Amino acid sequence: MSSKCNYGFGANVSIGFEEAVVKVERLLAMHGFKIYTHLNLQEIVGDSLQDKLGRYVILGACNPEFAKEFFVADPDIGLQIPCNIIIYERQGGRCRIMIKDPARIMDLIRNPIAIQAAIKVKEQLEQVIDDLKSEFPS
Repeated sequence: MSSKCNYGFGANVSIGFEEAVVKVERLLAMHGFKIYTHLNLQEIVGDSLQDKLGRYVILGACNPEFAKEFFVADPDIGLQIPCNIIIYERQGGRCRIMIKDPARIMDLIRNPIAIQAAIKVKEQLEQVIDDLKSEFPS
């Protein structure tokens, strides 16, 4: 599986799944993000992918302050919110954490206010990944 993702960024970390979920949720909160959805992939598609993917969760998070900027810039922005963060198991007791790149989707919107807000959101989310990588190197 390729570690390159054109629409997101993240890291592999040397911690177990449960610990990764708790840690990511805590770091998101520290950076002003609230988690609004918590989807378990197995609940969506059944156990058919359990052997291939292991445990897999999709968090829908949003920073309310940045959301205000987005909605002022473009009321249709709700189609792109929340920020999605995925956490899934890898072999050897490791996990992969990936975050949808909010700046990539702003290329479609082309609103300067939304683009600036997306860049700020991306910087906060990149800090979450940097914090994870410094605490739990791959």
